[in-house]
Amino acid sequence: MENCLDYLLSLCCCCGCYSAYRHYDDDLYEPLLLDTEREAVKDLLNYLNRECEEKPTISEERLEALCTLTYSENADLQRSAALCLAEISERLMQPITTKVMEPILVLMESHDVETQKAASLALSNFALCGHESNKSLIVKCGALPVLIKLLSSKNVEIQCNACGCITTLATSNTNKMAIVSCNGVPPLISLTSSPDIRVQRNAAGALLNLTHIDSNRTVLVNHGAVSTFMTLLQSRDTDIQYYCAAALSNLAVDAKHRVAVVREGNHQVIRLLINLLSSPADKVKCQACFALRNLASDDENQVAIVKLNGLPPLLSIIRNSSKETLSAAIAALRNLSIHRLNEIPILEHGFLEEIAVVLRQPMLWDAHCHAAGTLRNLAAGSKTSMILTSGALDGLITVFLESTSPASVQTEVTAALAIIAGHDEAKRVLLGIGDGRVFSRLVNLAACSPSRDVQYNSAGTIGQLALFSLPPELISANISMLQKYLTRFLRSSDAGFIHISLWTIVHLLKSEAFRTAFGESSLPKLVDTILTSSHSAQLKQLAQTVLDNMG
Repeated sequence: MENCLDYLLSLCCCCGCYSAYRHYDDDLYEPLLLDTEREAVKDLLNYLNRECEEKPTISEERLEALCTLTYSENADLQRSAALCLAEISERLMQPITTKVMEPILVLMESHDVETQKAASLALSNFALCGHESNKSLIVKCGALPVLIKLLSSKNVEIQCNACGCITTLATSNTNKMAIVSCNGVPPLISLTSSPDIRVQRNAAGALLNLTHIDSNRTVLVNHGAVSTFMTLLQSRDTDIQYYCAAALSNLAVDAKHRVAVVREGNHQVIRLLINLLSSPADKVKCQACFALRNLASDDENQVAIVKLNGLPPLLSIIRNSSKETLSAAIAALRNLSIHRLNEIPILEHGFLEEIAVVLRQPMLWDAHCHAAGTLRNLAAGSKTSMILTSGALDGLITVFLESTSPASVQTEVTAALAIIAGHDEAKRVLLGIGDGRVFSRLVNLAACSPSRDVQYNSAGTIGQLALFSLPPELISANISMLQKYLTRFLRSSDAGFIHISLWTIVHLLKSEAFRTAFGESSLPKLVDTILTSSHSAQLKQLAQTVLDNMG
């Protein structure tokens, strides 16, 4: 602010506005400024002198003064207007208007570098620090073409201001698409090689924001952004590493772009991301995990990440990192565990024991989701015995019995239990814990959960457990909810739900306690209606088997 005041005071010395600063002959210097310009300078100087004591505002009179200086033929006055706007922009909380935008855009296109610098800083501040509505208004008023043009300025400060402003504007989908439509990608990519780290950082941040839109990702890939991001991953600046890892993660969401990402340098991007897993910056490690997770959506990449030694740093992160980064690492592990070739390396590195530890920690819901998904993948690959000996099933049961767990966690945990329960020893464990607490919760979820996935997964696990001889007291204790669950499923319009309930009933009927309760309930009538319905022959045959086994 002192610079701005000094500049205005220097103008006053020439125009005679403030007698205290007059050192020259009035007749010689007063004609330099028009009366309106002199009054405008005086008004802004008074305002800036008081501005520290009040919240900054742009009244009609003040805006008129700024416009007077902006449209003056005097370059010094234009510069003073830009400086005033820069000062005001740092603390102005009221939304800017189209009338405020007019002088800013004019000043940004000035031939004077200092004027451009101050005006671009003002606009960047209005976008970053000002009212939320400023961002859409700035774009609506046509600022993007001017900003993109300034990206090619030879002045580093102007580049930094323009680039930072675009980064801030690119936080809404509409603006992201508008920036790409205005051909903003090539100059942003060009600025990532700037010798000024601030410009590099702002350019990388802007490009990251653009990757959140699918159509933008295609444009970025076509302009060579993958190579740019790979180069910047090797920067020493952790912010730049973070931005580029996150950008590559976003690109890797799409199968078509995953190919382009990995093709660069023959898996070089995977090597670079694995290196970042050892970064001292937690946010960098987290984004590298997310990028590897998305790349591991493809079979070839799943194998490549393990072969390129990606498991040891992931294990270290799971042992030592914060909540979000821990979750990201287990998410990456989950995708890697899909491939059968990766099962043994995952087990040999000791991940199951670490998963067991994570599952016993409360409230790590995202991590619990991915841990359960990993166990499900490994159990599907016939590794249930190792899951049991590692203590991971005990951890999974701990999460399962937590009544406050969200539906997303219940879905993943019950899906894992449904697969693991196919193992006989796992059945014994599940039935032997806490006087049948696991069985009771499964029945309650099948009967009452608002989530269809949780209902179905729970019913699948119940069906697996029913293959064993269930203790009569366990059936008697849960008979009411069992009947509620089976009634709900038999009345379903989903053939899969009907099938699993009929299949479960067939096995439950081996128990005299269930057979007696079943015969006295309304369930046989529901089963009988299936025989006369339009259901498949397979369902009708299963329904007949139920009725035949009633005894």
